[in-house]
Amino acid sequence: MENVIFFETITQPKSILSIIPILIVILVSLGLFIGIIFAMKNTSISMDEKDIIIKSFLYGRKISINDVLLNEVQTVNLKQNNEFNVRIKTNGISLPNFLSGWMRLNNGQKALAFLTNRENVLLMPTKNFVLLFSMEKTEEFITKLTGIK
Repeated sequence: MENVIFFETITQPKSILSIIPILIVILVSLGLFIGIIFAMKNTSISMDEKDIIIKSFLYGRKISINDVLLNEVQTVNLKQNNEFNVRIKTNGISLPNFLSGWMRLNNGQKALAFLTNRENVLLMPTKNFVLLFSMEKTEEFITKLTGIK
């Protein structure tokens, strides 16, 4: 570049308004990041007489107990049972040791998954999908669930 005859940088924007779209993208990304961190710490499952309530950042919902296939609810170890492992993430969040959202399982079933520990997972089939939820007290949850009906 010894013989540079001409050099110029790109013309700078004349208005501060031109950076607003960039700021919006940054703020939305930051909001999603905070939401994912919040979901990792605050996803919960509870039940009342009629519904199972899942509270989560993006995928929380109520599931009617009438829609649950009670005789098929069980505890599974996904490290040993490959049939219920996630094959494809269709709409969800996947990070190391955290999976949340809609998935397709190895057996082809549609699943709503909330997974952190894959060794102690509640497997709860419903009329429309399978719920996978990592929890410590799966047997207690199943006992209370089957005791409602």
